[in-house]
Amino acid sequence: MPQETSKEQVADPNYKNSWYSMTPNRLLVTLGTLRGEINCDVCVIGAGFTGISAAFELIQKGYSVTLLEAKNIVDCAPGKTGSHLQRGFHHAPGKLAKKYGASGAKMLSNLSLEGLALIVERIAKHEIKCDLKFGHLTAALSNGHVNSLKRRIDDWAKLGHVDLKFITKREMPAYVGCGKYIGGLFDPKGAHFHPTNYVLGVMQIAQNMGCRIYDETPVTAVKQGETVRVETKNGAVNAKFVVLGGYVSIPGIPGLNQKIMPLALPMLATQPLGKTLSHKILPRNTAVIDSYNIMNYYKLSNDNRLIFGCVGQGIDLKKRMASLFPDLAKVQLAHEWKSPMDFTLNHMPNFGRLADNIFYAQGYCGQGIILGNLAGKLIAEAVSGTAERFDVFARIKHLPISGADTFKKRILALGMAWYRLRDSLL
Repeated sequence: MPQETSKEQVADPNYKNSWYSMTPNRLLVTLGTLRGEINCDVCVIGAGFTGISAAFELIQKGYSVTLLEAKNIVDCAPGKTGSHLQRGFHHAPGKLAKKYGASGAKMLSNLSLEGLALIVERIAKHEIKCDLKFGHLTAALSNGHVNSLKRRIDDWAKLGHVDLKFITKREMPAYVGCGKYIGGLFDPKGAHFHPTNYVLGVMQIAQNMGCRIYDETPVTAVKQGETVRVETKNGAVNAKFVVLGGYVSIPGIPGLNQKIMPLALPMLATQPLGKTLSHKILPRNTAVIDSYNIMNYYKLSNDNRLIFGCVGQGIDLKKRMASLFPDLAKVQLAHEWKSPMDFTLNHMPNFGRLADNIFYAQGYCGQGIILGNLAGKLIAEAVSGTAERFDVFARIKHLPISGADTFKKRILALGMAWYRLRDSLL
């Protein structure tokens, strides 16, 4: 059967904008670059998932909120993500129980599900059109991986969540058209969506409620005090509280980058594949991650492109994609970009306070969509005087990652070489 082809022009291989940032479905008119001095209750720095969630929750609680984003609002970090909504953390609930006790593991796991439900509820309640599709698959490549997935299913069942399903090797072709996988974990609550359109939808609602949004306004300094002064090149915000939404590097904000390893991971979007080929690759339109040490993750867009990434650097991403799906070896790419992701040494998110009125959250280790949205809600609770749930995360201890960014990159390169060797044996 001949493949369906697209007449779309092939993109410049040096093109850096993500497919998501090029396909917004609404126009958000910001206030542009901040000029002059303003006052508010809360200044949120960064229009990532944490920032927009915090602004959304705080404006509903009656606070006056100003949101500052360094880049153009459509080109900020959420539009470069893998767009998978996956419950939990890097560690399975059983391992969390060993580190934080049974009650701690249950609370953390349930909070991750709350973060997922929060996103789904916002989309439904406010009719945010962002191509939400349910179903998420974790695919195994070895018997060891299979056993690990089965233990994870059992761990969740012990917490009262019995909806996860193990997929046998015989059943796998109904979910993904790759013969390398020998089993999988299917999560019916997991999902994927268009992150830019979700973020624009949430921000527009917050804006309509009175949130002031400035983009192309990088923060140059944060001066702590009872009233925090947030300075930009052409203006300043005086706020009772400040929220640092995600990884930031700003004078006056010491030490946060010592807890994380910031990465820029490769992603691509193919040309539209047509219904026949896209259905062959992902028959149920699920999002997929696999159990390679240098993990692959992928999904279909609403126009049947494969959006593919991996947790590795210096990798020929198209060749890697074709190793899983040989039919895509000659498919043209439309977009290539880098996806920001930051990791901590213990693979748990890093929440905390720099002062009683300055909150931060970072280091989501690939779970930034759910944990970022959850963090925004928990920070809003803490600002309004109910910090118990925020402090569940703030009490997690984090060791510093020593060295400047150049040293961290060298360590990362050594780690990636080791993982590639291990993956070559699968």
